[in-house]
Amino acid sequence: MLNQAESSRRRELQRRAFAAGGGASEAELAELRELDARAGADAVIAPAPAAMDAGRAPLMEPPADPSAEQPAKLWRDAAAVPVSEPAAASPTDEHESSGSAHDAAPRRRRPGMPALILSTLIALLLGFGGGWMLLSRDDAPAMTSEQAKAMAEIEKTARFDAGSVTYLGEQYDAAVWRATAKDGEEICLAIHVIDRSDHLCMPPPDEDTPFAQPVGVSLNRQDGDAYWSYWATLVTDIAGREALIVQRHDMSAGFDWEAQYTEEERRYIGMLEAEGVVPTSLQIIGYDGDVPIFISQDVRTCIHVVDPATEAVVQSCDPTDDGLYILQVQDATYEVRETSMRGPILTIVRNDG
Repeated sequence: MLNQAESSRRRELQRRAFAAGGGASEAELAELRELDARAGADAVIAPAPAAMDAGRAPLMEPPADPSAEQPAKLWRDAAAVPVSEPAAASPTDEHESSGSAHDAAPRRRRPGMPALILSTLIALLLGFGGGWMLLSRDDAPAMTSEQAKAMAEIEKTARFDAGSVTYLGEQYDAAVWRATAKDGEEICLAIHVIDRSDHLCMPPPDEDTPFAQPVGVSLNRQDGDAYWSYWATLVTDIAGREALIVQRHDMSAGFDWEAQYTEEERRYIGMLEAEGVVPTSLQIIGYDGDVPIFISQDVRTCIHVVDPATEAVVQSCDPTDDGLYILQVQDATYEVRETSMRGPILTIVRNDG
């Protein structure tokens, strides 16, 4: 049995023996074998390395007892070195050869198969462990003092779960944090731009729900004559990882509504405007060949078409009882239904008769 000091020494030698690159000397390996033997190791530990005669084949270590303790077995596989089989000799010869073996420097030998296998396994484990640490380490960017102060102010009013706030980064002067609320039932995003902050929490989007809204937060801020709108949205990429998107738009920038239409479409819009339709309220919801079908949403919703044969404006502002707008132009019937999820839907029915 080993005393406390010897047990501690044994554990220290085992750690050094299994360290990457091999941190134990030959003397320490011999000491560890002796301590293992005293601790009750079942298998025979190979003797210390000795000089090998050239041309003699090394012998493999005998297999260990399957019931042997696993840590001891791993150590024996790693530390055991195959040695030459000693030839029969007289006591005098044995004494002389033993003395010369202790005096001679040990030769470098190729490790046995158990040592090679265990070394490969250790290298693989170290490689996998290193990869896991690199992939799982916290790569969150560092906050500035101003951002840390802004986060502290947000946490005063937000009801985030304790310890759940993570800084995601900054773009366009917008700093964004991720958090959870209600014991993880909701995902939250917080945004801060210079002197304004806001946050929003909502349940994560349901993958089985069409058009599910991702978690996001927006903020508007005026800067002189410019009026900026910022959006931060948390989406999931194709690999299932969360990704942050930050956007901004100058709401005060001039908008040329005519730029979205072709010259022919603008000609039709001019005809509708002559009938009292506000042109900026128009939107094209579909085409019948080259003829656009318009919807206007001003004081009330109306559907408009210009008959290409007569250039007469045909429109409908009165839906049926089930909310269907119907227009008849020559041999075509245009039916438009407004929906909450997909907007206005156009159906064209051709009257061949």
